[in-house]
Amino acid sequence: MARMLPPAAVVNGRPHRHRTEHQMQTDRTAIATILLLLLGLILAGCAPVPTQPQRPDPDIARARALMQQQDYSAASQLYESLANRKPGMEGTRFLLQAIEAALRADDPDNAQRLIDLAVTRPLNERQQLHLTLLRAELALARNQADRAVDLLLATLQSEMPTDLRKRHLRDLATAYRRLGNLLESANALQQLDALLQDPEARLQVQTEILRALSALNERTLENLKPSPPGVAGGWMDLALLIKQYGSDPEQLLPRVQQWRDDHPGHPALPQLIERFLTQLQGQVERADHIAVLLPENGRFASAAAAIRDGLMISLYDLPEDQRPLLQFYDTSDPSTVWPIYNQAVAAGAQAVIGPLQKDGVRQLLHAGELAVPVLALNKVSGDVPSPDNLFMFSLDPEHEARLAAERIWQQGLRHPVVLVPENAQGGRLERAFLERWEALTGYRVDSEHYDPASADHSAPISRLLHVDRSKARHARLQHWLGRRIQFEPRRRADVDAVFMLATPRQAQSIKPQLAFFGAGDLATYATSQAWNGHLTAQQLADMRGIRLPDIPLIVNSDQREALGRDIPGVLGPGVRLYALGIDALRLQPRLRQLQQNPWESLDGQTGNLYMDAEGRIERQLIWIALDDPPRILGYSRRMDLTESGGFQQPSPEDTDAPGKRETAKPTTSQGAGPPVQAAQ
Repeated sequence: MARMLPPAAVVNGRPHRHRTEHQMQTDRTAIATILLLLLGLILAGCAPVPTQPQRPDPDIARARALMQQQDYSAASQLYESLANRKPGMEGTRFLLQAIEAALRADDPDNAQRLIDLAVTRPLNERQQLHLTLLRAELALARNQADRAVDLLLATLQSEMPTDLRKRHLRDLATAYRRLGNLLESANALQQLDALLQDPEARLQVQTEILRALSALNERTLENLKPSPPGVAGGWMDLALLIKQYGSDPEQLLPRVQQWRDDHPGHPALPQLIERFLTQLQGQVERADHIAVLLPENGRFASAAAAIRDGLMISLYDLPEDQRPLLQFYDTSDPSTVWPIYNQAVAAGAQAVIGPLQKDGVRQLLHAGELAVPVLALNKVSGDVPSPDNLFMFSLDPEHEARLAAERIWQQGLRHPVVLVPENAQGGRLERAFLERWEALTGYRVDSEHYDPASADHSAPISRLLHVDRSKARHARLQHWLGRRIQFEPRRRADVDAVFMLATPRQAQSIKPQLAFFGAGDLATYATSQAWNGHLTAQQLADMRGIRLPDIPLIVNSDQREALGRDIPGVLGPGVRLYALGIDALRLQPRLRQLQQNPWESLDGQTGNLYMDAEGRIERQLIWIALDDPPRILGYSRRMDLTESGGFQQPSPEDTDAPGKRETAKPTTSQGAGPPVQAAQ
């Protein structure tokens, strides 16, 4: 039976006391405190030794400083070194900066090498977009605007970060402008304008929009204007006002106010027109006194008379207070051009139009520095650089032969043949076509000459199409077999186009003979010499399908007939020279503007006019197909702005291939020409 112990009992020789609950809780608290102290000591012993904050790599600051100092080559090297030392995405970021610096250093080969490295590294989504922009900018640096457009369109994302989106649109506008596609360039700039906040940046972009659109011809702007007009159509209407009244602010400004009333809420800034006109006037060098050097006697006198009449037409089209004094000098003897030029300058001439003869132009080419600008009315080549103040403008038929070579190439045709008359002009145009074709393709083509006085061209056509070889094979076969065999001669199968130089009478004979020898299905090209703006029904029937380029004044039947009513006899052989005179006076104040902006153009009577790097005025002509009535195919494309020549694979609606009916729709870069008859 268990025994109860009293409170003071002794257990195992020691007094035993009964402990209260409070005492036991106190003991537990003390033990916990001791354990926590021990744990703290243990953790303190395991903690890392405090270190100083990591200092940034000094090369980063040095690379940024080099960029600010515009030492881009050194900055690119330093950023590449950083990229090699840094891991992952950070290293990729420095590599992209190295590419940026290489592009700014105008070192495309180094930029390409770095891009090749970047594609092997890890890239996040933003870095992938950034790299694509850099690749597009490299393409622009290498004058490959078509490739830049392809790259940029492939990354057209609505989710793109705003800063990259702005850069993307800027690059796209630049690429389209270099391709001559000014409408799409303006569209990209309009999208960029909508993303900008800074008023000065917006003003600059809006000025570029107007410059791009006002470089298009009026018919293009009218034809491509959307309905309802919206923002884009508003810009086109404003560009039309600039084209029509830009030289006369007093007429322009009230019309701009009416434009604002017609387009409420349009984003064009209030100060835009003032800024645009200021820039325009800064590039327009309007002369009050112009010397005109033309022959009054000799073989060039009749041509000079037509040019003089064109100058006067253009003069009286100007407002009275803007008409310069035209002072004419006789340069029948081209050896007198240089002293007459100095005489005119001494008499106060601020600009010169002419001379017309090539020998006179050569004098100015070798004169060195010219005191006042000269718009020569012929083109020559020389072994010395052209003076900065010498510009050349002409209607050389060789230009049309080169345009024909380009047109054939652009249409995807690759095996043309050439048929020209046996004379000096035929030889010149043959060389012009062959040289341009060889420059485009690296290959030469076959050509034949015909007697311009004969109506029978079967022999040269037979040789050109190798029908004579087919007949020779037939004769040999009959000889070997010793009997007559049924035979139909065949033309060569590798030819897909014919370029010929011919008058209307000659073309009316050649085209049916081509068909007789089995070449009626070939795309056939000629120069404007093959028609004179109007043909008889029989001529059109015989020449149906021939493609040729010509100037707007000839193609625009309404304008041509109005000129004929105003000036009796103007529609004869010299009508194109009248147009040359009209455009010469219009060009004179715009020469510096075209020189500084090679992608800009002037909507002229002799074509869409622009300037090449050597100060030569080049002309985009209107291609037409002879039919009843003739059909407009559009302006010739510029091939001077891209390394690849601006070649585009033709669409089914834009081809000269056999069996395809062309559509007279405007191209986005140059637009439709004046109306002959639009193809349906």
